Amino acid sequence: MITLKDQNEGFSSVYKNLTNQKIYKVYNQSSFTKFHRRRLSDFKIIYNETYKLKLSPKHKIISNSIIEIDELKTDPKFSINKLLNEEKLLKNFLAQIRKVNSIDRRIIKRNLIDEIYNYINNNSKHQKIYQKIDKLQKYLKTYRQDIVCHGDLHLKNIYLKEKRIFFLDWDYCVISSPGYELAMFAYLEKLNEKQINKLSIYSKISLREISHYLPICQLLDYLYLSTISKKNDKKIRSLKIEVEKFILNNL
Repeated sequence: MITLKDQNEGFSSVYKNLTNQKIYKVYNQSSFTKFHRRRLSDFKIIYNETYKLKLSPKHKIISNSIIEIDELKTDPKFSINKLLNEEKLLKNFLAQIRKVNSIDRRIIKRNLIDEIYNYINNNSKHQKIYQKIDKLQKYLKTYRQDIVCHGDLHLKNIYLKEKRIFFLDWDYCVISSPGYELAMFAYLEKLNEKQINKLSIYSKISLREISHYLPICQLLDYLYLSTISKKNDKKIRSLKIEVEKFILNNL
């Protein structure tokens, strides 16, 4: 019997049952309301679509809070440097992102502004952001908001198997822009200016568009961390300062 321990509010933890080589993703039921997430049954169409497009391994919803995922063994040498420095691999990665972007947005429905609004609504400590929600929406719409984005691409959610790339963890998929998708990847992996510029060149998404959404990634990080943490730790305080600077200078 596998022992399941709650991590990250039970929202993004994966567990492996060694007896049958499956991965189980387990959700704390409170996370569905705390993070304004859809029920797992609502994700069934998303999982079927991403599997059909060969974007992710097969997912099977086995209860109201547990997903069974076919195991993928990633290349042990897979790294950010490998991804960005091997041209064929980088092109493959960006091609997979374009497949994500091509998913029918009616399947996803949730816009990026909805994601932000759900964090700040009815939360007194985010009133400054709430008061700027209309201007924030206008800021987002500087670039088109009409494609599906994975919304949480980082190395732990990217698998390389026999030169094919797969994505895991579709909880944060939203409708936004190509620049947002790449900005979130750059933010989560702490890419430097040279690496971001390379992404821009190979993806043909302007550096200006990617850079435009980097503060939004920082804002989402702040909102997420301040939601799950009961303590006002150093990272949250630092993010709050940067978010307030962004609001002051851009909204």
